Parts: sequence; C-alpha cells; structure tokens
Amino acid sequence: RGCRGEFKRRLSTMSSNDHFTKQEQDNSALTEPLIQSTDALEVPVDVEAVVASSNVINVTVDQELLQIDENEWAHGEVQDFSCRDVFFAILFLLQVVVVLYFSTVGIASAESLVPANSSNDDSQTYDLSKVTFFLLSLAASVIGISSMTMLLLLGPLAQMMIQVSLVMSPVTNFLASVMCLVVGQVVLAGFLFVVSLIGLCYAVGVWRRIPFASANVTTAMAALKENKGLFALNFFVVFTATGWLLLWGFAIAQVTMQEKKWIYECHIDTGDDTFSQEDNCQVSTRGKIILFAFLLSLYWTSQVIKNCFHTTVAGVIGTWWFTPEADRPKGFCNTTIYNSWLRSTIYSFGSICLGSLLVAVLQVLQVIVSLARSDDRNSNGANSILWCLLQCLVDILERVMEYINQWAFVYVGLYGYDYCTAGKNVYQLFKARGWSVIINDQLVSRSLGFLQFWIGVVSGAIGVLLGLVFLMDPVTGGFLGFILGLVLSNILFSVVNSAVDTVVVCFAESPSTLRLNHPAEISQRLFDTW
Repeated sequence: RGCRGEFKRRLSTMSSNDHFTKQEQDNSALTEPLIQSTDALEVPVDVEAVVASSNVINVTVDQELLQIDENEWAHGEVQDFSCRDVFFAILFLLQVVVVLYFSTVGIASAESLVPANSSNDDSQTYDLSKVTFFLLSLAASVIGISSMTMLLLLGPLAQMMIQVSLVMSPVTNFLASVMCLVVGQVVLAGFLFVVSLIGLCYAVGVWRRIPFASANVTTAMAALKENKGLFALNFFVVFTATGWLLLWGFAIAQVTMQEKKWIYECHIDTGDDTFSQEDNCQVSTRGKIILFAFLLSLYWTSQVIKNCFHTTVAGVIGTWWFTPEADRPKGFCNTTIYNSWLRSTIYSFGSICLGSLLVAVLQVLQVIVSLARSDDRNSNGANSILWCLLQCLVDILERVMEYINQWAFVYVGLYGYDYCTAGKNVYQLFKARGWSVIINDQLVSRSLGFLQFWIGVVSGAIGVLLGLVFLMDPVTGGFLGFILGLVLSNILFSVVNSAVDTVVVCFAESPSTLRLNHPAEISQRLFDTW
C-alpha cells in the first residue's frame, strides 16, 4: 500500500509537470530565450511539487538550490571605472560655458531688457503671502495625492489600473463618435468609431500581457521603496532643468536684443550701427546659424539632464536586483544612489552626451522643417506634400532615437557601457524579446499617463477650493491646480517609468538572480506571469 501511494504521488507530479511544460510550449514565442524549460531547473529529488488552482507549480525548495540555466544567452559585463566618449563630454561642457557667459552678461544688463513702462496699475494684484500659502498648500496636496496613488494603484491594484487605462481609450472614442453622430458630424463620427474599433482590437490582443506588465510595476515599486531618495533627486533634477532654462533665456535675450548686428541684416541709411524699429531688418544667414546653435544647446542640455537621471535610476535598480539584501545599503539617501549618480555624471557622462546629441539634432531638424513648411504654405504651397512627408520622417526618426536611448541608457547605468555598445545590447534585447518589450512599456506608460491626467483633474478641483480661500479667484486656482498636478505627478512617475524599464532589462539578463537575492513572492509573480 505504501508503494502504491508513492507511485500515485509521483504519477501526479509527472502529470503536473507535463501540464506545466505544455503551457510553456504554448507561450514559446514569449519565453525564448529568456526562460528555459523546467528541465533547466536544478531541483533535488526530495522536492515536493504541488499544483495550485491556477495551474502554476509552487516549488518548496531552498532558494540557493533553485536556479535557472542562463548559459544559453549572453550576459552583460560590468566595465572598469573609466570615462567613455570623452570628446562629446568636452563638447557639451564647452557649449555650457558659452551659454553661461552670455547669460551672465544678460543678467547684468537685465534692466535694459525690460521696458520702462512695463507696470500696469489696472491689472489684478494678489497678496504675496496668500499666493505663497496657496502654492504651498496646492503643492502639498498634489504630492500627497501622487504618493497615495503610487502606494495603492501602482502596488496591489497595478493590474486593475492597466486594464482600466487600456479600456478607457476605445470607450471614450466610441462615446465621442456617438456624440458627433447626434450633432450631425457623420464623417468625424465614422472616423472616431473606426479608431475605437482599432483600440478595442488592440486591447483584446494585449490583454494577456497585462499580468506581466503589472508584475514589472510591482517589482519596480519594491525596489523604489528601498531607495526613496530617488524621488527627491528627481525634484533636484527638475529644478536644475528649470534653472538652466532661465539662464538660457537670459543668454538668448542678450544675443538677440543687445547683439543685434550678429543676428540681423538691416538696410540702414545712417552711418552708425544702431538699429531702430523703422529699419528694414531681416535675420541673416549668420543669425540663423547662431539661433539654431542656441536651440541645439537648449535641447541638448535638457536631454542630458533627463538622461543622467534615467541612467542613475537604472544603476540603483540594478544594484537592488544583483545585490543580496544583507549587502544592500539602506536609508533614504543611501550610498547606492550617490554612487550611481556619480557614475552617470562622471564615467558615463560622455556616453549620455552622445546619445542626447543625436536626439537634440533631430529636434532642431524638426524645427527647421516645420519653419520651412510654414514658409512654403505662406507662399504658393507648391511643395507642401514634400515638406509634410519630410516633417513626418524627421518626427519618426526623433521618436525612434528617443526610444532607443530609453533602453540604451539602462545598459549604460547597469554596466557602464559606452553608447555604441549599449546600442548593440538594445538590438539584442529586441531581437530576443521582440514586441513584448514594446507592448509592456506601452502598457505601463499608458497607465501612468492615465493616472497623471486624473491627478491633474483632482488637483484642479482642490485648486478651485484653495483659490476661493486664498485668492478669491477659483478659475485661476483650478487652472494652476491642474497644471501643477500634471507637472508634479509627471516628476514622480518618471522615476517609476525608469525603474520599470530597468526591471525589464534585468529580468532578461539574469532572472535567477532575482530568486536568489529577494523574497519568493517578488520573483514568483514575475515568473508566473511571464
């Protein structure tokens, strides 16, 4: 009887394993080459396997014995501490010095840039103390709402939020098409109806991928809970970008208003170099080059600041992934964040400048093509189709380049690669994972954008109430509340987005490391949903 019971138990285990292997084969398009079959698991003989109601095998075994064979795909290697792509870092710093020089001169002569009669006594004025209390109360409310949203909706309710954001788009388009049909806009109603059908088909097609996307969000949030200082660092980065924008504004004002002979070519009757409003002035070729150079500086520096933070988040999440819990630094401002920021702004700074320059050049080209198309439209419009196609092409190239940078800088933050090597690893990632990476990123970005919009709406409602209390102007309060809600929630959620991208790459690089260094409930959900 004992032998018969043992035989039944082993037979049940073998049937369960056969069912699990069949389930993996059905999803082979997703699981190659990331996770191998169950034969690659090194499981001792005395392991007890039971099948849960979800047909997923729960294996009770020491984490050190349960590993996945990762020898069938290449892994990243941590690079030595040395500066990479140094030329582009030097070039970037030179243009920063130039802008700082002109901004310093512009600030010194700021009084001459402001019109003498700029004050308006008839304009509405507010008490400074009330405005300060209004802004502080509104900012605190927005941050509180965003924090509660991240803890609740991006934690246990992450899957529900992705599902709701996926369904809302076709539902909204369908309701809009019905409203257009009611008011007699048949063509627009038909277009919106087709768009809603496309959104519905997309939702049905990617619905089965939602659990894995939500598991990535949950894993990223677990990593961010140990490194909350990233949120404070992101606010510092935003303030830095805002300060740079102000300095760039002073610099461009100095060049265009005080150094007009550099920009304009005028037909002046007088013998001096002075300019007046009656002069027939046009922007010279040299002036166009200078203005586009300043525009390139603005885009380039903004991209560098943003990508430095994105690379820092990748380094922090990578350290959390590959380091055992006992060896990981703890605390709000731990050494992990400091070391990752140091690597991004020193050793990998040249690589970040190179990737950011490529995007900035495409952004400037987008502006040039847009201006040329506008001039063509104002003339005879003979080449309007050509300019439209060219603008579409540049826009696509810019979006593709930004998307490649999004993943390339994850590899830069994880391993310290130069930009070209990181780009090759991005190619290998997409080659191995295919559309699953794009769809997962799109699902997460869609849900975060959906949350940001509703945080803006709630913040606008709070702004109406605070505007009545402090400013006696609910319209202004509501508008400022909506804008501030969008901006602050975007700052906070950009940390989550970067963390999710890093989790995707780390899971493709070394899934078994997550099992070894973290509790089973974190890794098991990723494996089960994948």
